[in-house]
Amino acid sequence: MSETLTIDFRQAIPLFPLPNCVLLPHATIPLHIFEPRYRRMVSDSLDGKGLVAMATFEGEDWKKTYEGKPVLRPHVCVGYIVKHQKLDDGRYNVLLQGACRARIVREMASTPYRKAMLEPLELQSPMEIDLSDHRATLESLLNDPLLKELSSIAAVQNWISREIPTNALIDLTTMTVCDDVNERYQMLAEGSAESRAVWLERWLRTTKKTLRTAKRFEPPDSQDRININ
Repeated sequence: MSETLTIDFRQAIPLFPLPNCVLLPHATIPLHIFEPRYRRMVSDSLDGKGLVAMATFEGEDWKKTYEGKPVLRPHVCVGYIVKHQKLDDGRYNVLLQGACRARIVREMASTPYRKAMLEPLELQSPMEIDLSDHRATLESLLNDPLLKELSSIAAVQNWISREIPTNALIDLTTMTVCDDVNERYQMLAEGSAESRAVWLERWLRTTKKTLRTAKRFEPPDSQDRININ
């Protein structure tokens, strides 16, 4: 069953917008919640199903209107609070796990934090058989000796051995190897798992080409693990 079906999209979901932060489904991010409005958001969320939609700002105007309602990019990642710690002064440390891609339909009148009605981008998980060719290609690239010299690629190896669904492998790998916020957002807004796989394959091939070129200028006695992130 798709994770999106466990979320009641008939109810408004809290929005937690941050600059330069994009969460993808299946991945987790630690968050330190210190603003009073977002402390309230976490408290309210924990009293319910623990849902929070990670959003990101559109452009740079948020710097001038952060205390209000800066314009948001339309796509968000709905996540679950899987772990939390409330500190003595009311702040929270939380671990948020991405559950599904969604789009903001409309914001609701709410205080002190923002809420919106959302709609999912994918109503069901893609079939493994439809992604089998991409799975083979991705595993081949991720096991490439040159790419495995990257610390980020080395971190992905454990997921391959667990035989996780291809859709999850794509998102987790993208979240791990790609630091570019705009590229991550493009993958968040992409509703087709096949298109996401094609993008990741292209990214890995381009990175491999870059590494091969860099090797030509590398000192012969250098044995340090490469990290281009």
